[in-house]
Amino acid sequence: MTNVRVFVGAAAIAAAATAGWATVHIARSLVTPAGRHRERIRILASDAGTVTLSASRDTLAPGVFSLYWGNRTGHARIGRVLSSESEARTVIRRVEAIYAGRLEPGTSGYWSGYVYPSPGAAGLPYEDVTLPGPAPAWLVPGTLQRSWVIHIHGLGGRRTTGLRTAPFFHAQGLTQLLISFRGDGDAPPTADGKHHLGVSELADLEAALAFAAGRGAASIILSGWSMGAVMALAAAHTSEHRNLITGLILTAPVLDWNRTLISNLASARLPSVLAHGVSRILGSPLHRFTGSPDCISRLTCGPWSLPGVAPPVPVLILHGDGDARTPIRISEDFAGRFPELVRLVRFPACRHTQEWNSWPALWEDSVAGWLRGLTPSR
Repeated sequence: MTNVRVFVGAAAIAAAATAGWATVHIARSLVTPAGRHRERIRILASDAGTVTLSASRDTLAPGVFSLYWGNRTGHARIGRVLSSESEARTVIRRVEAIYAGRLEPGTSGYWSGYVYPSPGAAGLPYEDVTLPGPAPAWLVPGTLQRSWVIHIHGLGGRRTTGLRTAPFFHAQGLTQLLISFRGDGDAPPTADGKHHLGVSELADLEAALAFAAGRGAASIILSGWSMGAVMALAAAHTSEHRNLITGLILTAPVLDWNRTLISNLASARLPSVLAHGVSRILGSPLHRFTGSPDCISRLTCGPWSLPGVAPPVPVLILHGDGDARTPIRISEDFAGRFPELVRLVRFPACRHTQEWNSWPALWEDSVAGWLRGLTPSR
């Protein structure tokens, strides 16, 4: 019996060690920039402004998207679905523009919510500017020179994220700044080569706010996507220029890192013990095991706590049902807690941050109505 107990004890220790290693490995992967995208969408045919693709949830989605191939050496803007064949598992879509490369049958690519590669491709006037970092940014002038929008992309994203909505804001007359931040592939990498989940990246948003203030901005709306949302909320509470921030537009937002991480890992069908373990590692001094010097608790459990403290400015949340990365129930809880300040607009099921792509009229009408209700008026 003693030998049995020793064996069982040793097995339990080994299992715990394995689980611990797996937890650290998953946590580390979450803060490590992703490598090359997997190119799984087959280009089957291309002719006269159309492309035939292998059918999937992505390629069958309504709306406008991008298709990248050849490790981003090829890029096309893909429009509406023209037809699909369920038995052949194919879909034919409109090709709105080819920005690089050729749509060659037999090539594979990946789907993206990005739409335009630059403001110029979206038909917008713009200036290339460099913020401290150095962090490149696009400045899109508007007729309202003192009313600005600063676009903040999410984890693993780039400043092209906000370009899909930039023509809308331009039509509203707003001056826009589309920023990059450390570690995103446009700005320099972090010193440790890790994502910091918005903690140190917040300094780059602060630099953008200072730039806007220096250019005469008197009213700034922060448009945050995914992780950009938690950065926008943090800035609204803590920025030296927070008196200029008059509202937040948050698309598919991260509002609570702990719940978001647990939901992401659960959707990947990982055991709940691992999901909670990863959250504890990233939110405690154990984060150092991931190689990252920052702890997400500085964003979610600091002197002000997200999402437990009322936002200091009006907030519009645009969020799709069934978002597996940032669950809409977190947005529902936040809006329910602060109904006087937070408005939530639900979208039909779509991929994470693709609310505008599939339902642009709903996104733009919702934002336009919310902007009209902001005070002081623009």
